[in-house]
Amino acid sequence: MKHKLDVLFRLIAAILGGYLVSIGFSIAFVPVLVWSNLCSQAEAVMVATMLSYIVYFTVIIVSFCRRSPWLLWRDMSLSLCLLAATYWGMGAL
Repeated sequence: MKHKLDVLFRLIAAILGGYLVSIGFSIAFVPVLVWSNLCSQAEAVMVATMLSYIVYFTVIIVSFCRRSPWLLWRDMSLSLCLLAATYWGMGAL
């Protein structure tokens, strides 16, 4: 039974957590691209959205590689906090 719950928590983390982290990355990376004058705002949105797919697939892969699903949730929470701090630090809030 413990193994089934472990797989369930990892699956939830892969789907929902990966979605949240990829959204957070997409939102936080646009001001970084615009601030660094690498591209315009419209291009920055497009680039950040495309890169968020890579982040999403990375979270899916990592969710089944970690030892514990609780460590995975911790890492995703810390990632979301870092992305929120980046977004807030760029003055976008």
